[in-house]
Amino acid sequence: MSLVRSLRILASQRPSTPPRAVADPARVTRVRHAHVPVTWIDQELAGSGAIVHLHGGAYVQGETPQTWDWLEEVSRRSRVAGAMIHYRLAPRHRYPAAVEDVLHAVDDMLATDVLRPGAWVLSGDSAGGGLALAVAQTLAHTGSGAPAALLLETPWSDLSRDDHGEEQLRIAARVYAGGVPRTEPRLSPVHGDLHGLPPVHLVLGGKDSLVHDGRRLVEALDGAGVEHHVLEIPSGGHQVGVAGQGADSQEARRFQIAAVRAALGIKTTPVPGGHHGGH
Repeated sequence: MSLVRSLRILASQRPSTPPRAVADPARVTRVRHAHVPVTWIDQELAGSGAIVHLHGGAYVQGETPQTWDWLEEVSRRSRVAGAMIHYRLAPRHRYPAAVEDVLHAVDDMLATDVLRPGAWVLSGDSAGGGLALAVAQTLAHTGSGAPAALLLETPWSDLSRDDHGEEQLRIAARVYAGGVPRTEPRLSPVHGDLHGLPPVHLVLGGKDSLVHDGRRLVEALDGAGVEHHVLEIPSGGHQVGVAGQGADSQEARRFQIAAVRAALGIKTTPVPGGHHGGH
């Protein structure tokens, strides 16, 4: 089976819900915001705070059981609601479908008071991390309803690079971008304007093939004077908090939970981790 055909099969995946072992169905709600499917965990808590998450999967694959486990734990331990936006996937839906879906869903959540300005965090892992960054850039420039913080894990922030050694990523980038140059900022947000972003909390794995993307993003945030907090786990692989195991995963999740609490004023504890950038 060709890789492109495999990507088509992955892209046909329907939006899932959390496994029962992760979240009791009574805590789970599937709704549509601006016709975009969104699955909530503990939606009744959204008035006090929420994590809106964008899953990874190279823009061709949906959320995994590990993604649900991450969202349930981080939102529960942060004492906020968790929302998964099921944006459209390539190759059927190429760029800018994913960006448009997330922007429409977030706009609807804000317009209907499901989210309160300043009381939500936008998060994303891998491709979802790059997508979250692109969405946050758009919100910053329009001045409408920006999140209190960005929570990014091993973000795929530069689809134009072919030197990360992952053939599947190179193919997925071409499939998602279609005929659009891959340096387009909403495809590769590290090339866009980073000024005006909310605080960025970034988790990287030292053994991740995308770690250099993350380090370049840190340099770009430095240059733009954006507040940022970075935890790089030397032994961590790709999506270390979402899909990693043992101590590495738990270290990443503790950092992320502390970031959410700090951003939303839930608990005044300092965010652990490495670099503290400009303000």
